[in-house]
Amino acid sequence: MSTSETPMAKYLAKIEKRGPLPAAARKALLAVPTISRSLRPYQDLVREGDRPERCCFVETGLVSRYKALRNGARQILSFHIPGDMVDLQSALVVVADHGIRAHVATTVVTIAHSDVLALAAEYPSLAHAFWFDTLIDAAVFREWTVNVGRRNSRERTAHLLLELATRFEGAGMMVDNSFHLPVSQNDISDALGITPVHLNRTLQWMRGQRYIRTHSRDVMIENWPEMIALGGFDPAYLHPEGPRQISG
Repeated sequence: MSTSETPMAKYLAKIEKRGPLPAAARKALLAVPTISRSLRPYQDLVREGDRPERCCFVETGLVSRYKALRNGARQILSFHIPGDMVDLQSALVVVADHGIRAHVATTVVTIAHSDVLALAAEYPSLAHAFWFDTLIDAAVFREWTVNVGRRNSRERTAHLLLELATRFEGAGMMVDNSFHLPVSQNDISDALGITPVHLNRTLQWMRGQRYIRTHSRDVMIENWPEMIALGGFDPAYLHPEGPRQISG
């Protein structure tokens, strides 16, 4: 198997978009032992209260982090697309404080916590990259808190769609301003903190304004300037500039 075909090649490509790694660190990451796991739609990978022993990388499909309430309601905290390392923090945090669930048939690649920590200890550049990934997660959580807490339904819907469009584009999964969003309207409403009926009306309004176009689960951003203005979207919180560079 060539290095371009190893399970960690996609994650390496994502890291190196931000800056090149030393050859030894690249080789070590590509050689780390992994286990692939296939998930059914709505199958949990991690449940709140679990003590996971492996981090997971999304190879295909889509997963979310979520919190479940006692009454059965659910708040989705973030979506993760192919190329994302979902739960690096679990290498240090012993007990999971949220769940991770697939939304469609999904393949994840898992890495033992001990291997993640060993890579970070031996290669400062990888520790730097892992740390930066967790900081991006924290930035997304902050933005989603503002989205649900302070934006109205049209604004928060526009903001979420623009975030996903930006991330899919960065992953090379967007064509002609269109991306495939493999989640239901119930899932999106759980991410936005509104009812599915309210979300449906909001999407109808956006289509009527010709801000977006949808077909099945494909979403096209028709009017980027108006969507950006509506959602108050600034991709700076995704930190496309990458981390401060170090040597080693």
